[in-house]
Amino acid sequence: MKTLGVTLLLLTCANVALSAKILGVFMTPSYSHQVVYQPIWRELSLRGHQVTVITPNPLHDNKLTNLTEIDVSASYKIFRDENEKGMLEGKSLLGEMKRFSKIFEMLSHYQLGHPEVQALIKNKNQTFDLLLVEYLYPSMYALKDVYNCPMIGITSLGITPFGNEIIGNPKNPAIEPDITMEVSVSKTFKERFLSTVLDLTGRVLSRYVLMNKLDKHVAQYIDEDIRPMREIVQDFSLVIVNSNLAIRNSKPVVPNLIDIAGIHIQKPKPLPKDLKHFLDTAKEGVVYFSLGSNMKSALIHPDKLDMILQVFAELPYKVLWKFEKEDMANRTDNVFIQKWLPQQDVLAHPNVKLFISQAGIQSIDEAIFKKVPLLLIPIFGDQPFNAHHMVSKGAALSLDYHNLNRVEFKNAILEMMNNPKYQSHMDDLHVIATDQIVPPLEKAVWWIEYVLRHDGAKHLMYSGRDVPFYQYYMLDIVAAVLATIIATVMIVVKTTKATIKFFMVSRSYVQNKMKKTQ
Repeated sequence: MKTLGVTLLLLTCANVALSAKILGVFMTPSYSHQVVYQPIWRELSLRGHQVTVITPNPLHDNKLTNLTEIDVSASYKIFRDENEKGMLEGKSLLGEMKRFSKIFEMLSHYQLGHPEVQALIKNKNQTFDLLLVEYLYPSMYALKDVYNCPMIGITSLGITPFGNEIIGNPKNPAIEPDITMEVSVSKTFKERFLSTVLDLTGRVLSRYVLMNKLDKHVAQYIDEDIRPMREIVQDFSLVIVNSNLAIRNSKPVVPNLIDIAGIHIQKPKPLPKDLKHFLDTAKEGVVYFSLGSNMKSALIHPDKLDMILQVFAELPYKVLWKFEKEDMANRTDNVFIQKWLPQQDVLAHPNVKLFISQAGIQSIDEAIFKKVPLLLIPIFGDQPFNAHHMVSKGAALSLDYHNLNRVEFKNAILEMMNNPKYQSHMDDLHVIATDQIVPPLEKAVWWIEYVLRHDGAKHLMYSGRDVPFYQYYMLDIVAAVLATIIATVMIVVKTTKATIKFFMVSRSYVQNKMKKTQ
């Protein structure tokens, strides 16, 4: 008993010793983003860490006594008002980039200026041992210098080109396309050229335009004497990415980039009675249709909505549709609608045979973990990229939202419902995604505590992360070699010309001399 008591005491002391003060900043007002972050800050609180979180989706869990949440849920109105204006308009890539840049700038102004956030920043007695920050828009990274603590980034999406650059993660744009492109692998010269141009343009704009803009932006809310943003962004101890080898192609990565896809996946819970009855009685199979938490089916143009309903009316299957209005004109009996659905529990039902989705990464995660093939209709952001990847893996088909027509839509549904190859490929991806040494949440928390244990874990940081791109791609060396070759060729050419000229002159001189002697 005495030995057991000593052991328990040592374990308790160890837990206290590892306890840290952690600031989490998760700015994106999107449920699909926040569900990836919530399990992490909840688990850190349960493990005894003192956690303060700035979020638009607080847990409000009274059992988490070590958790303080600053509610910035008003961010949703900013995001919704700006995002819904252009989401379905089919703008250019440049237009999409401008729209999202504007949205995140507005969010940053609101959240950094929030009274509770300002009180936190201006409290000179406040300290933190770690900053855990959403790895998407860099303005919040400035808090690292306010508290002079290590910083860990976390993203609910795949990693962006700028995200790769600031940690020195190797990325060859000619092989790995930008996530805003419509392909996940560059094969043609046109694709490789466009990807390279986008990558280089993004690097220049991010490093020189965005960073200067952020310095002025952050200075409005932070009085501390902090470093320029271009220096702060390269100080990540670790980056945690919502990814795995089922949803991304294999590639080399730096030691401080960690995959954790599936972190928000939960065990199935009982369904509401009416929904359970609808699914249980669908022996012919169910097609589940949802465009995610940001894109609303109710915003679909009436003509396109009618076309979709016509197709669903002709199907020999039941259709479950996340639709954000109470009723739907011309809806047939085989279509069941609800404003919000427990998506993971729906996908876990054995009668759900096909998931029609907008190709958001969380929806793809859930489809893989629940083994449901995908018919993808990407709309914006990384969705076309995600869709192309899933099609290339054989577990999905993809349709163009802006050119969607009745025949193509119906044929794609029938093809996927009747051809077992899509289910077979999805089963393969499920095995890859789930065959992991530890669950994603346990992996994420272990690495976060690893950074705490090693005082920032600077040994994980790649030394080439702050190397300018022209040095990283050896453009200066190539230029020097080319210059040397050109100089050598020019010298040889000039020497040869001079030699030839000399011999010609000498020959002429000799000939003239001989003529005179004759």
